[in-house]
Amino acid sequence: MKAAMLVEPGRIEINEVREPEVGADDVRIAVIGVGLCGSDLSVFHGKWKAPEYPWIQGHEAFGTIEAVGERVAATRLGETVVLEPNVACGSCDQCRRGWTSACPKRQSVGMNRPGAMAEKVVVPSSNAWTVRPRAATDLVCAEPLTVVEAALRRLPTPVPEAALVIGVGAQGLLMCVALQRRGVRVHTFDVNEDRVAFAATLGAIPLAERDSGDRFDLIVDSSGNPEAVALAVERAEIGGTIVELGLESRPFELSAQTIVRRQLVLRGSLTYDHPGDFRSTVALLDEDLVAPGQVVTDEYAFEDAHRAFGQCATARGKTWIRIRPDPA
Repeated sequence: MKAAMLVEPGRIEINEVREPEVGADDVRIAVIGVGLCGSDLSVFHGKWKAPEYPWIQGHEAFGTIEAVGERVAATRLGETVVLEPNVACGSCDQCRRGWTSACPKRQSVGMNRPGAMAEKVVVPSSNAWTVRPRAATDLVCAEPLTVVEAALRRLPTPVPEAALVIGVGAQGLLMCVALQRRGVRVHTFDVNEDRVAFAATLGAIPLAERDSGDRFDLIVDSSGNPEAVALAVERAEIGGTIVELGLESRPFELSAQTIVRRQLVLRGSLTYDHPGDFRSTVALLDEDLVAPGQVVTDEYAFEDAHRAFGQCATARGKTWIRIRPDPA
């Protein structure tokens, strides 16, 4: 089969590789499409070192089941599925507590387990979620939408009437969609004015002035950079909640006095927990309660994977790569 191989940081080539073997509890998926996100770019640029080179990236995938393991029902053959790429052990303390996102043995497709940017990928059958066929752009957003929905599920209080989303790349845009579905009036800020303008076409309100006095009971930062966190703290209302989604490693300044006097809640949210969060997202898609594909702006052919990685950081919205045509 063909796979987009990261042969070294910053360079992807399409090469022939062996088909992945199917374990007893696994399914093999004929991949149709894969979305790109910030984690993928970190591996691509070498900021997050790949386990080895060459390496297959990609985790925001969907496709059809073409083979099943001996302990998987044959009736699953041909199903359209979205991939839940984080595979938890299911037996550690965190998994037993329901926090599979914190499983110390967690394997992540495309990060420390071979990725989905290939014609075929193998995952445990429980991580292949059957969905009703619908627009490819919706399905390619299923995984990042689950990240957003899990973050909102983890909030200590119901969502307020208005919120601020800082950083409106693909993840931030999906957060806008998810909040608006809940009736929230969403304001946005990003240093990339094109992205703010695109978010406005989806109904978000650009933050009027960087130095205005507007404050919010809920602020979501999708970038994690110190400047964004400083803005979040500045714009948080007394008793407000700041949700951090970015995996930036640089430290930021925040004193205990600020947290106490402003009575802030700072909440980090990592991926999602198996199986409830993905099950909920699939239900939203199947019931047509959300259309996450509206955040997609750029599509690339499989052969253009290298170019897709090089250009997605500046795209107005979400970028995805089509591996093969939709099934007839």
